[in-house]
Amino acid sequence: MNEKLTASMEKYLEGIYRLTSEGKLVRTGELVKFFNVAPGTVTNTVRRLKKKGLVIHHPYKGIRLTDKGLKLALNAAKKYEVLEHFLTDVLRVEKVLARQLTFSIGYHVPDDVVTKIGKLLSKA
Repeated sequence: MNEKLTASMEKYLEGIYRLTSEGKLVRTGELVKFFNVAPGTVTNTVRRLKKKGLVIHHPYKGIRLTDKGLKLALNAAKKYEVLEHFLTDVLRVEKVLARQLTFSIGYHVPDDVVTKIGKLLSKA
């Protein structure tokens, strides 16, 4: 998919995916806590995601991913999972720090590099 997202947008899609369970809506307050950011930051990012057709926002109820948003979120989640496992299993980075690093660098790591890391991890 050629939908170009910013690092922040990719991170939010992945975060919404993680916080969503059994079709429940994710409230903006949950995203504020999850990302440790100001409410205005969440509002602005959700607005941009909605404009791209990646989320549906029901005011005062919550947010859910569209099919298009879910596809991008799943790709990001897989990428972040591989990177997090590499950091924790190979480099022995503490889990909390590994998650923070994954959110910081994950967007910038090319998909082909993530694929190579995944293959390396599957051999270990």
